[in-house]
Amino acid sequence: MLIKLLMVIGVIAAVYFFFIKKSTPLTKERHNKKKNKDDDETLVECEVCSTYITTSEAIVSSSKFYCSAECRDKA
Repeated sequence: MLIKLLMVIGVIAAVYFFFIKKSTPLTKERHNKKKNKDDDETLVECEVCSTYITTSEAIVSSSKFYCSAECRDKA
């Protein structure tokens, strides 16, 4: 009887470690991807007109951020 109980516990533990435990890192990766997406939304100030824009939308020229090609050309 004790051997059967230990085998059942072993099977349950194996199922947990192979299926449930492996799926946890995938959800952590998805969470980290969402965090990285939020990091791209940092606000920077345009050098010419002082408008705040996100780094993903900004135009970078000579290590300075611009909101548009017009502002970049004015500088």
